[in-house]
Amino acid sequence: ELTSSVNNIIYPYKGIGMLRKLNDLDSSGEFLINVESEMKNQKDISKRYEYKLSDSKLYYVIKKISYDGEEAYLISFMFDTYRNKLSQSLLNKLFIMAAIAVLISLIVSLWFSKYLTEPLKILEDRVGKIAKQDCYEPLNLDRQDEVGSLAKSIEDMRIQLVQRDKEQQNMLQQVSHELKTPIMVIRSYAQAVYDGIYPKGNLKGSIQVIDEEAERLENKVKDLLYLSKLQYIRKKKIAVEEFNIYKLILEIVDKFKVNNSHIQWEIKGKDIFINGDREQWRVVFENILDNATRYAKSTIKLEMKIEENLKLKIYNDGEKINKEEMNNLFKPFNKGNNGKYGLGLSIVKEIVEIHKGEIFVNNKEEGVEFCINISN
Repeated sequence: ELTSSVNNIIYPYKGIGMLRKLNDLDSSGEFLINVESEMKNQKDISKRYEYKLSDSKLYYVIKKISYDGEEAYLISFMFDTYRNKLSQSLLNKLFIMAAIAVLISLIVSLWFSKYLTEPLKILEDRVGKIAKQDCYEPLNLDRQDEVGSLAKSIEDMRIQLVQRDKEQQNMLQQVSHELKTPIMVIRSYAQAVYDGIYPKGNLKGSIQVIDEEAERLENKVKDLLYLSKLQYIRKKKIAVEEFNIYKLILEIVDKFKVNNSHIQWEIKGKDIFINGDREQWRVVFENILDNATRYAKSTIKLEMKIEENLKLKIYNDGEKINKEEMNNLFKPFNKGNNGKYGLGLSIVKEIVEIHKGEIFVNNKEEGVEFCINISN
């Protein structure tokens, strides 16, 4: 009973019999004398002691207290067997808790590993398919973490690749169609002349048709090569120089005035210098003005001004553009009623975007207006 727990004695008022029992356990019979001596000499409020009994060790604490208004001592003691049992019990509980913690950690780790690796395997598989140009299977990974963000980026890339693939296929069909016509005319006229037949009535007229179709074919090939070059340049740094964009526009307008004397030209602006490729901007304005002169009835207006950015507006009083054509206006081989090759505005858009600008078209009350914004 004495060894089973922590026991308390209030000396000299309560539990003295228990103190005597402890003294009886001491073979020398000096335990009680020793305790009384320690109480008498103890200066601290509380102090810890230990004493070797016959077959065990006793640990006890003596604390000065007041009991019923009298000075007394509280003696709390336990045997080393109880302490050892208590320590072993605590150690066993700690081991069990550690084992449970390890098991829970292992389960959580396995779950977390599966949570991370499964979507990564899906992403790896999908990226592998994209690398093999198999881009038509959507990637639906509903996660709100970094893996989900990566999956969304891959899906955006896949959609862009699918769109680009469709555009390339469409462009190849358009190119085939556009090149087929002049080649067919050239071959048929050449064969007819070879057989001594002149479709235009004489040799000169027939050869002239062949020459015109060859020139048309040459211009298409040049535009295609230029468009391809621009798409390559988009990935590289352009040759930058400072030039006066207002003077460049005036030079181009002067050339167009010669063959378009029926058109009234209104130009508003001032000397403004920008950084960029001067020759590429020449192509931009030549193509836009060439487009404007084909559709304008009597007036073309050019205006340039600086607000937050440099804004250029090129207006012609031609027919408005319908909604369907407006959506495809800058796509390759999209030709209007009086269009030539359908590449001019596509080239314009490429150059403007290479220079970090933007271009768009608005239908006005009487005519059409091209707007170009260039960052300063």
